[in-house]
Amino acid sequence: MKEWIVIKYSNSLWLILLLLPLSLLVGCKRGPDLPKTVPAEGIVTLDGKPLDQCAIMFIADTGTYNATAVSDANGKFAMKAFEEKAGAVPGSYKVEFNKTIVENKGEKKGESIVNLVQGVPKKYLSMSTSGIAITISESGNKEIKFELKTK
Repeated sequence: MKEWIVIKYSNSLWLILLLLPLSLLVGCKRGPDLPKTVPAEGIVTLDGKPLDQCAIMFIADTGTYNATAVSDANGKFAMKAFEEKAGAVPGSYKVEFNKTIVENKGEKKGESIVNLVQGVPKKYLSMSTSGIAITISESGNKEIKFELKTK
């Protein structure tokens, strides 16, 4: 006789589980000899509305230091290249975005049924198709605006 263990996940847990692989993109160098980082902050919108819980990835054109962030309810984000300190390493990046929406479809035989839906248009999911690039200067940038469009 089989016994099933049903675990109900919150949206936050799904987001964490989905973003965990992104940690591989973040630079992994440790210690006091980390490269200089500068502020890389801004807002992301979709069709003019703030995009919350959107993962933003800066993938370095050259070098090995990428940066990631997740936007808040107002679409605001602050990039982070290292766990130990905020900001991004100055340089040129290609940018991709990901927002996974977990739709609860109810329960069946005691198991939660969920549907995962992408919250940004497909073209923004990859740096090779997003068409978005950014250069972070030596002084940083606290006014980045990513204005994504569905059409």
